[in-house]
Amino acid sequence: MTVGVSYPTFRLVGMDQLPVLDPPMPQAVEHLGFEPELAAAWEHQAAARKAEAAKLTALLDYTDRVVAECRTEGGIPDQEAVRAAHLEASQLLGVSDMTAGVILDAAGFARNHLPATWQAFHTGLIDLPRLRKIVDAGCELDDHVLAIVDAAAAEQAAARSTSDFAHWLARYIAKTDFEAYERLTRTTRTRRHVQFAHLPNGMSIVSAFLPTIEAAAIEKRLKIITRRHHSAAKDTAAKDTAAAGAQQGSAGSWSREHGAGAGECGRPGQAGESPTLAQREADLFSAWLRTNPTDESTPVEAKIMIMIPETTLTGETNEPAISADRSWALDADQARALAGDPDAEHNWYEGITRPRAGDADVDVLTVTYSGRYPPQRLREAIIFRDGRCQTQGCTVAAERCDLDHQIPWDSGGTTQAKNLWALCRRHHRLKSHGHLHPPPRGDTETSPSRPPVIDLWLPTHTFPLIT
Repeated sequence: MTVGVSYPTFRLVGMDQLPVLDPPMPQAVEHLGFEPELAAAWEHQAAARKAEAAKLTALLDYTDRVVAECRTEGGIPDQEAVRAAHLEASQLLGVSDMTAGVILDAAGFARNHLPATWQAFHTGLIDLPRLRKIVDAGCELDDHVLAIVDAAAAEQAAARSTSDFAHWLARYIAKTDFEAYERLTRTTRTRRHVQFAHLPNGMSIVSAFLPTIEAAAIEKRLKIITRRHHSAAKDTAAKDTAAAGAQQGSAGSWSREHGAGAGECGRPGQAGESPTLAQREADLFSAWLRTNPTDESTPVEAKIMIMIPETTLTGETNEPAISADRSWALDADQARALAGDPDAEHNWYEGITRPRAGDADVDVLTVTYSGRYPPQRLREAIIFRDGRCQTQGCTVAAERCDLDHQIPWDSGGTTQAKNLWALCRRHHRLKSHGHLHPPPRGDTETSPSRPPVIDLWLPTHTFPLIT
């Protein structure tokens, strides 16, 4: 079924007579308004931005009401009330509550301190990413400077691309208030971090938020060494090709002329071909991170917890292995290579997965321990069982979570699997303040406070678990 869309047409009397659009296009692109499809696209984009602004305003109003009600009731700190409101907002938005908190904090700052930016957002002239850039820069400025930056940034954000605007904003703040810019860079430097995003295709993205001078030094060193290796490999390959051609004589000449052999289709990166420069950079960067010496006297060990089907280990099938937190997978060849690595130290567990969590065998999970804190074997079993924080929408790996007593230890709760669940520190605190509740006793299905478990349990077969 094809849906037709009609577009308004404009009769041009003069180039100074532009079509009337709401809001008007920025001057830099207003000439595009004469094209009916582009004019319609602009109005749709502006409408989406207005809707985003209205949505965030409603969520801010809801947060304010929750805080006010908690103050009236007493006993609940404002910060915890805000977190509770952000948790509910995150479920509505379909993001983690930490992400929802970052978005709403930025929107709240703009509403309270950046009137020009907030107005431009509500009229559809700027989007949320640009608003957040202004907020990130403005939160370190004094009030008198903030007012100047707000007016100028709201105008420039509408006229520039996102990256161009970010560069302009940094320059403008540095020129307007150099001391504020220095404070901003110092504050930003404290946020340095590394992130890992594991993709479903067996590859991952590693991103590092580092001081630019350090990142530039890493980049230069990586490129210099990679190009040396690449040039040396090309020289070696050329010599090998020349030697092989001399031996083959006319037969070798015929093969090359007719494109026989590997690489005849001319697509770089095929199996068996020499790595490209980009691939060499990635390989060298990975090798540095995994093997380069640190201040430690011995190499740093990384513990990886994955689940490998038994039939994959034996070679009967090529089912992928999956990580304990269910966030990434390894193809069968990589899984077998990891399991057979003679330099790795393996700890093996054997388990049986089920389509439903309630049907799972228990074994070590049935044991009740006398102390408050679970032993390592029970902790690892729960990591494999839960995979990640058990709050709806949260993706923090269970390895980095607290094991929380659903019935508190101080209230008679036992240290055994059925009374323990993985909660990240953020959601553990929310539960402690009464904003999260365990599932009903004996419940093996989903509940409002516990996410579905179907995706945590694969079709029934034995899984040797390797750590």
